[in-house]
Amino acid sequence: MNHYLEHFTKCFLSSSAQIMLQSNLSTGLLFIIGIGINSPTMLLGGVLALLSSLVTAKLLNYDSDCVKRGFYGFNAALVGVAVFSLLPLSSISLVLVIVGGAFSALLMHIMMSKMSSTPALTAPFILTIWVIVLLIDFFGITMVSPVELVSPISNSPIDLFFGVFRGVGQVMLQGNWLSGVVFCCALLCSSYKTVVWVVLGSITGLLVATTFGFSQEKATLGLYSFNSCLVAIALADRYPTRYWLIFFALIFTVLLTRGFEMISIPAFTAPFVITTWLSIAVVKWQVNLRHHCQ
Repeated sequence: MNHYLEHFTKCFLSSSAQIMLQSNLSTGLLFIIGIGINSPTMLLGGVLALLSSLVTAKLLNYDSDCVKRGFYGFNAALVGVAVFSLLPLSSISLVLVIVGGAFSALLMHIMMSKMSSTPALTAPFILTIWVIVLLIDFFGITMVSPVELVSPISNSPIDLFFGVFRGVGQVMLQGNWLSGVVFCCALLCSSYKTVVWVVLGSITGLLVATTFGFSQEKATLGLYSFNSCLVAIALADRYPTRYWLIFFALIFTVLLTRGFEMISIPAFTAPFVITTWLSIAVVKWQVNLRHHCQ
């Protein structure tokens, strides 16, 4: 019994940690705490969706090592959190959380099987939540008012400072700066360099949005920063010495976030995925070109 409990705990916490591409179990636990500090309802959604994905992976006999490392659970956790950022707690939203969690695990398996050379990242989450958004719109389900999601903020220096941590918190759709601080502490359990990069990513998002005259309120809420946080983590880990690529990607992902906003498509983490895939493609092109020239 203890063996199964230990195995489940590792799968669960690893899944939580993988939301920011980490594997440390303490990191995963602090991520859960950080979500709960801001919204117990979103935490419920994340937990239920994650459990749904783990059950799906078990029933379909997915690779146990991948399950243990959290690869099938982190997208589901994001789906669960996102559903309760859009909808109030109800029987409908609970069904969407559970089905969405299972669906994201299926998508993750397909992507890992068919796109083994390209990391899936949060693409299964994006596709799943876009389907859910379409269903919400199609059936005319009442969504949570944005007024209920955020508290009034100013553009004072202190709010800009807190905006950096809100950017980190928004990776998991948490607008509370304290959640962002907890997430940074969680990342510190994995690597202090990761914390440095994620803060740089958030600062870059805030600065770029301000420089280009984007909504100051949204910038201070971290809505232009969280994708750059994820890009910073992903690329700094994959290409630790390609600083030019990382900073160009950080700027590009903020502009891409604004692009999604202009065409009224909910971006979620799509700018992160697109930017990271493009960055990987650029590096591969460079390597192939250098090899060809030699």
